[in-house]
Amino acid sequence: MSNYLNKYQYKKLGFNKVGRNCKISKKINTYNLNCSVGKYVRIDDNVTLKGRITIGSNVHISKGCTLSGGEKGIFLENFSTLSNFCQLFTQSDDYYNTPVSGGTLSKIKREKLTKYISKKISIGKASIIGPFGVILPGAEVGDFCTVAPYSCIYKKIRSGYYFSTVNLSKPIYKKRNLYKLKKFYKKNFKNN
Repeated sequence: MSNYLNKYQYKKLGFNKVGRNCKISKKINTYNLNCSVGKYVRIDDNVTLKGRITIGSNVHISKGCTLSGGEKGIFLENFSTLSNFCQLFTQSDDYYNTPVSGGTLSKIKREKLTKYISKKISIGKASIIGPFGVILPGAEVGDFCTVAPYSCIYKKIRSGYYFSTVNLSKPIYKKRNLYKLKKFYKKNFKNN
C-alpha cells in the first residue's frame, strides 16, 4: 500500500488538477482547498493546505508546513522549495491596533472590530524558504532567492537575493549573481 494519494483521492481533498509523477502524502490536511498542482511535485507528511493555492512543477513542500491561501491565494513557481515547518498566511490580524483577535468572529464583526489584512503571497522560480520561515500577507519572494531559517518575510524580496531576519537588529539582504543563476537554470531545465 502506497503512502501517497492516488488520482481518485485528489478530487475529494480539493485538488482541481494534479500533474504527473506527483508524490502527495496521505497524511496531509486540507480545508476548503482550491488547488492546482504541476508535475513532479512532492508534498510531505503533516502539511496543511487551506484555501486557494497554485503550485508549479518540481516544487517540494516539506513536513509540517502550513499554507493558508484564503481567497487571495498562494502561488509557488517552478522549482521552489518550502523547508520544514514553514508557515504562509494570506490573511492575518494586524497585531498592533486590534483590540480582539478575529479568528472566531464572523466576517462582518471581523471587519468592524479588527484590522484584518488579506493579500496574496508569491514565491518565485527556484527560490527556497529555510526551515521555520514565516511568510505574511502581501509578501513576494522573487526568482532565485534564498531565505534563511527562522526568517519572517513581510515585503517584496527582489530576484536573486539572500534574505535573513534572524538577527533582528538589522535584516541581511545580499545580492546574488542573478545572471549565473538564470544561465544555470536555462541550461539544466530548458522546458520550465
